[in-house]
Amino acid sequence: MKNTDSVPRQEEEVQSSDSQTAEQVAKEQYKKKDKERSDKKKKKRNLWPLKALLITLVLSAAVNAASTLVLGDASWWLATILTVIILLLGVVFDIIGTASTACDIQPFLAMASRKVRGAKLAVKLSQKSDVVSSVCCDIVGDVCGIVSGISAATLVFFATEASLDAKISFVISVAIYAVISTLTITLKAAGKGIAVKQANKIIFGVAKVLSIFRKEG
Repeated sequence: MKNTDSVPRQEEEVQSSDSQTAEQVAKEQYKKKDKERSDKKKKKRNLWPLKALLITLVLSAAVNAASTLVLGDASWWLATILTVIILLLGVVFDIIGTASTACDIQPFLAMASRKVRGAKLAVKLSQKSDVVSSVCCDIVGDVCGIVSGISAATLVFFATEASLDAKISFVISVAIYAVISTLTITLKAAGKGIAVKQANKIIFGVAKVLSIFRKEG
């Protein structure tokens, strides 16, 4: 009886070891393919600073012009809503950029070997963390800073339009700029803490959203 009971156990151990070996082999093959792709793209990555310069220049000019036109004849409530949206948008992208530099690529490689949706894009985001961080924290952050500055100036205009006292207008304008700056810094500081602690969840969530619009290769 003991011999017959040990046979299925041995078979189960062999099957589990075979599945583990197959998963390890799949991981190694995926790593090799990613390394080959990264080696081919090294020359292209060297051009990223120039691309970032052009993207920032064009995007900043376009957003600056658009926001100026929109806020030119806008009311105070529209300027307030736009300020809040831009502030939160900058915080969200700052969280994504920070999470890309703090995430661990190994879980994504394991999920990619099992063909989990969004895992391959998560691997790419992890491997290109410098680019992701630059786009999210620098480019988008600068653009959001420009637009929030224009929105804040519009709010100051509406707040001080009816005031005849220069001192009161000065205090109001300083208070508005101080509140917006404090909110931006505080929310980004809190967001960075969340990004570091929940880095993998954030990047995988972003990858799953991007996988809807982009087919994984």
